Order: sequence, then C-alpha cells, then structure tokens
Amino acid sequence: MHKIIIVDDVSLNLDILRAILEMDYELETAGSGADALAKMEDVQPDMVLLDLNMPVMNGFEVLRRMRANPITERIPVIFVTSEVDELSEEKGLTLGAVDYIRKPFNADIIRIKIRNHIELKVLRDSLAERVEERTRQLTASQEAIIMGMSLLSESRDGITGSHIARIKMQTGLLANKIAERHPELLSKEDARYIATYSPLHDVGKVGIPDSVLKKTGGLTREEFDLMKSHTWGGGDLLRQTKEFLAPEYRSTLQVAINIAECHHERFDGTGYPDGLAGDAIPFAARIVALPDVYDALRSTRTYKRGFSHEESLDIILKGDGRTSPAHFDPVVLAAFKEVHQEMADAFDLNPDPIMVGK
Repeated sequence: MHKIIIVDDVSLNLDILRAILEMDYELETAGSGADALAKMEDVQPDMVLLDLNMPVMNGFEVLRRMRANPITERIPVIFVTSEVDELSEEKGLTLGAVDYIRKPFNADIIRIKIRNHIELKVLRDSLAERVEERTRQLTASQEAIIMGMSLLSESRDGITGSHIARIKMQTGLLANKIAERHPELLSKEDARYIATYSPLHDVGKVGIPDSVLKKTGGLTREEFDLMKSHTWGGGDLLRQTKEFLAPEYRSTLQVAINIAECHHERFDGTGYPDGLAGDAIPFAARIVALPDVYDALRSTRTYKRGFSHEESLDIILKGDGRTSPAHFDPVVLAAFKEVHQEMADAFDLNPDPIMVGK
C-alpha cells in the first residue's frame, strides 16, 4: 500500500483528508512543517499533501527544504490550499510541486489527482532503477577494460595486477579525502574518475622496448630518456582512444590523459617530461603521483628491498635525497598524512604474489 504524509496545522483538515484516503493508502499526519520534514526521512512516503499556509514554516519553505535533501528531493508534493492566486500557484510549481488541491475538498478530484501522480512516480522510479542498473553495468565494463589495459602494459616489466589494484585503492583514498576537505578543488564525482583512471598511469609502457623495460641494471642516459617517454606515449595512446568515443563522453577520458602524461611531474618543477610545476600540473596527476611513489617505495624489486610503511612515510614526509616533500602538492601531502594508514592497509591487502623485477 502506498504511503502518504498529510501536513496541515488544522486538525479538521487532517481528519477530512484521512477519511477520504484511509481506505486506499497508508497515512501519516503532521501538524507542522518541521514535524513533516522529520517524518519524511523515516517514513519515505510516496507522496506528501502539504498545506500551503502554516505558521512558522509555510508550505513553500517545507518544499524548498525537501528539494535540498537527497533523501526527500524526489517525493512528489501536492499543495493543499484555499488560495486561488495564480502567482502562488506558479511559485509552487516552479519550486517542484506537482499539483494543487483546493479547499473546500472534492473527494473525487482528490482521489484522481493522487492516483495519477502516484502512478507517475511508480513509472519514474522504475525507469530510474533501470537506468541506474544499466549505468552500473556499463561502469563495471569500463572499469574492467581499464584494468585489463593497465595490466597488459604493466605486466611487460613484471608489475602485477596487485600493483594496479593498490594504485586504484590508494588514489581513491587520497582523492576522496581531498574532496571531503576541499570541495572547492575537487568534487566527489571527479574524485571517482581519478581513482577509476589511475591504473592507466603507466599505459605508455606498452611502447617501450623490452631491452629497456626489462633491463635489470642501471639505465644509460639514452635508455632513461626512452623510459621517460612512456608518459607522452601513454597520453598519445589515450588521445587516439578518445577519438573513438562520442563527443559527449570524451571529457572524462581527458583525466586519464592528464594522469598518464603528468604523473611523473613534480610540484617543485623537477619532474618529467616537461618540468611542469605547481598548478601547471593537472590536479589528477598531482594526486596519482603520490600513491605511485608510495607503492614504488614499498615494493620489492631485484635492485632494491621493499621499505616498510614507516620508512616510506618518513621518506615522503621528510625526504631521502631522491624523494622530497617538495615533489608533492601540499594539499595532496596533507591528505596523505590523514589516510596514510589506510593506504598501508590497501598495500597489505593486495600483496604481490611473487617477487618480480622492474
């Protein structure tokens, strides 16, 4: 049975509407706007019949607060009023009311209006559920393809899927913390995109020759320059990929391009490939840069032991001659200080299955 909350400060009006509707609906009543707002979150009604003229908080204000709350924003509202002012009606409809019921009440009209609007809500909810499910399916497919592309490129130099999973988890922890602390810099949605595309940071390695990529000794200057080219190579590959997308879907892939090209840039300008500094480095790349360094420090390679979390934390925050806190955006570094233990947990939960060379 569909649920309706009736809101009116006059008990007689509540009694009349209850008598009209109680055979067909599960009813709750509220004598004020504040009482109604509190009940809505618990009851989650299919509709609200809302008196327009109430003391303290009128119907317009109740509706404004409903639309500002994600829990109640989609509940259909029918205003109940004795007014016939067209300006008031226009205002209510503009705020999001679906209809008006006039006093004195006509029982048949009330039943018809409520039935019609609840049927519309059921159809909208069903459509929204199908769209959300389809979106979930597409997102899962997209993320699987991203992980596959990342693993293909990374595995050529012995990097495992565990590394890819760790980078994604650790980037998500950092990005979400930044979005929480600095919503003016990063939205929750953009934080999700950054985490989703972070595994593609080294996709350009697919174009690096095995003789360089799998070399266990030190690289010559020419070989290191070739290795560094995986940044712009990854960006170029992803730009070509972007051309296969419809224009409306291309903007998010730019996040992946920025990460691939700029995750080795350093905030102080000492990175590569372009020696960008500060805000000239795309924010997504500034975020991914830190998990990439953290994971490299923690990982065991043929030419180095894996550092402990405490050692890696000390190197990033204090420096060791090769890595310096000046390499990182201060906003990202501050977020790292808050989530470093969670990043350590992500590393421990996704260990490399074998010791590999890099």
